[in-house]
Amino acid sequence: ILYSDMSCNANMVASKTPIGVVFDVTNGLAIAKDEFANLVWGAVVEDVSGVQNSSSVSTSTADWQGFKNTKAMYEADKSGVNYPAIKKVLTYSTTGTEQGQWYLPAAGELQAISTNKDTLNTTLAKIGGTQMSGNYWSSSEQNSGSSYYIGIGNNSSSTGRKIAKNKAKPVINFVNKNKVDVAYVSSNETTCKIGSILYSDKKCYAGSAPSGKTPIGIVFDASRRTAIALESSPSTMYWSTEYVGIPGITNTDSSKAKQDFNGKANTAAIKARNSSLSNYPAAKYAYNYTTTGTNVGEWYLPALGELNTAYSNKDFLNYALSLVGKKDIPTDYYHWSSSEYSYSDAWNLRFSDGGVFRYFKNNDYYVRPVLAF
Repeated sequence: ILYSDMSCNANMVASKTPIGVVFDVTNGLAIAKDEFANLVWGAVVEDVSGVQNSSSVSTSTADWQGFKNTKAMYEADKSGVNYPAIKKVLTYSTTGTEQGQWYLPAAGELQAISTNKDTLNTTLAKIGGTQMSGNYWSSSEQNSGSSYYIGIGNNSSSTGRKIAKNKAKPVINFVNKNKVDVAYVSSNETTCKIGSILYSDKKCYAGSAPSGKTPIGIVFDASRRTAIALESSPSTMYWSTEYVGIPGITNTDSSKAKQDFNGKANTAAIKARNSSLSNYPAAKYAYNYTTTGTNVGEWYLPALGELNTAYSNKDFLNYALSLVGKKDIPTDYYHWSSSEYSYSDAWNLRFSDGGVFRYFKNNDYYVRPVLAF
């Protein structure tokens, strides 16, 4: 048992306050008596500088740099919005400890905890702590979109999307007593990443946005600086009421259409064909869509490549949508793209599985406008 004065004893000491249970005597490591559930590892798609990627499950368990990883994640986001699990652990404290002393264990540390689950749980029960079961996040990263977690008891590391929700068990080094100087900020402008909320000033904020700034979209492609609207069209609509090939839009098969990121130009080409867009309801809806801070003509009907990128990151987009009080992107909806297959058919995408389909332009499907910022 680890006590608040950083002493250890195999037995309960009535005069002392228990705060954790030792799982590594050599390195002086202990788990907290408490834990947290339903925490997202990362809310944005980002390769965290300072956290070494492990390419496989086997190499992830060689990582014992939990404190270093946790500190790097804090440095990457001092609002805590992008890394909820880290914020929860870093702001945890007990009698005798301060915020910043506890950290999220690396996969190797977490595996050692899992190996000794029964012994640790017995002691946790003795001190009134929460016994461990289920999946727990490590601070070890696989890539920009996935990190490692361990199912306590089965002693195996698995990789999962950072946007998934697992438990977090704080760990402390009671010998070195390392500490992150925690000073989370409430609002600051930051680089827009996949999963970031885009505001009416066309900026992203790590914490709360300044007063008067309104959420208008979610970033789905950071390199191309494009964001998807907060909602789909309220009803379905035709792509076109006429069967005509659009000059300026290249007809493509599905593989090439997935490489089409020219939604803005495609929408402009459709408007050049029919200035009022009266014959092109899908493009008309997207072109006329406005929000606080944007005008008619800024939003457009996304190309298939853009829709496909949004689908690839839909878990991150849906999490961000929940933060601004909006519903998930409907998985049973087909959404029109501005990419053409032929004079009679255009491409659309189904958000349930990313399936792409070519359908007659006079079929009814939904529209999700996109903004280049």
